[in-house]
Amino acid sequence: MTNTRQAQPVLEAQGISKHYGGVVALDDVNLTLYEGEVLAVVGDNGAGKSTLIKALTGAIPRTSGVIRFDGQELQIDSPSDAKAAGIETVYQDLALVNEISITKNVYLGREIVRSDWLGRVFGVLDFKKMDAEIRDLFAKLDVRIADIYRDAQAFSGGQRQAVALSKTVLFGKRIAILDEPTAALGVRESKMAMDLVRSLKDHGLSVIMITHNMEHVLNYCDRVMVLRLGRLVAERDVKDVDGDTLVGLITGAAAAEVKA
Repeated sequence: MTNTRQAQPVLEAQGISKHYGGVVALDDVNLTLYEGEVLAVVGDNGAGKSTLIKALTGAIPRTSGVIRFDGQELQIDSPSDAKAAGIETVYQDLALVNEISITKNVYLGREIVRSDWLGRVFGVLDFKKMDAEIRDLFAKLDVRIADIYRDAQAFSGGQRQAVALSKTVLFGKRIAILDEPTAALGVRESKMAMDLVRSLKDHGLSVIMITHNMEHVLNYCDRVMVLRLGRLVAERDVKDVDGDTLVGLITGAAAAEVKA
């Protein structure tokens, strides 16, 4: 586990709010992500977890709030702004296109063009280079997908999740944001996905993970923040909580206590 007292914040969000008319989806939420940690964001349905992530990554406009990256204020008004800052997001639906290959999925919108005249004049793609980079990446991450030319629909849920998570290592310079990375996966595939989440830290990424799985929070995360009805009600080091405490904070049965 990461010692956040010695690490430096890579991302700080202060006073993040999102209103839809008279409906308050997020109310003055603060979030700090430290270098080299996995931060879990938990809460019941409708607590504001996905809204927070979308507000941080520019997928929806914030009503108010400031985002700082390495201590400097950063304007994130669109997902492309987040990607430019080195923030990669994997949503629950994975955003993979079933009818195209693994290579084409990984590089979708970021294709590498050949360096010769065919690339310069006609924009011919360099599939040889993209294939080689993917094979090297999968070997480094121990992702066991041999046939990268098959369409994405041919692979299991765990393999598809592995592809989506691998993209965060390839393109995410600093931060990976994961929305329910084990949703709809079996026990074996969930463990494979979570082992890959843990390995993201070894490749220089800090991780924010939305999850309903308390076991994953306790076994794979460093800190946890609890949202309820759009507000931050608790923030704890994982070593200081257990499953019952987390459930109590999520439901309101335990007293809220946000650490200063």
